[in-house]
Amino acid sequence: MEIRSIRESEIDLFIEVLMEGASWIAANKKRMWDEADLQAHSLMEGLTINNFFAAFIDGEIAGVMILQDEDSFFWPEDPEGEALYLHKLCIRRKYAKTGLSDRMIGYAKNLAEVSKKRFLKLDCAADRAALRQFYEQHGFALVNERLAMETYPAAFYQFEIKSYAKA
Repeated sequence: MEIRSIRESEIDLFIEVLMEGASWIAANKKRMWDEADLQAHSLMEGLTINNFFAAFIDGEIAGVMILQDEDSFFWPEDPEGEALYLHKLCIRRKYAKTGLSDRMIGYAKNLAEVSKKRFLKLDCAADRAALRQFYEQHGFALVNERLAMETYPAAFYQFEIKSYAKA
């Protein structure tokens, strides 16, 4: 298994994983991502290809995530350079329950540490108890709940990087 930033030629495969995840969530009556938001031009807005990461198993993209150094849209109060922000963590269904999401979060935490960030932060739907529990089990602490885009109840989490934790 390898986790790395994707190449431009792999963006369609990245999107395919997100679309598969969105379809699975919708089939379980829990709509999350709009198809329009999962198009390359929408995902790439304000980002570069280096923000897109994938886990590869036997040459196949098994999971994806976006990691960015700045997120003034969801975290406008954050000081510049303080955190790495995790978005759109998604695992192909055939790799669900294999520990892949744990390894991807571990990769993100490590990248935050080597990038000298104090926090790894994320937001998720506030009404998804299992997802929230998953992040809490990985050491993320709830720091806020509010409406995102004045419409969607969102929970905001942060993980304090150990090298920056208060002694």
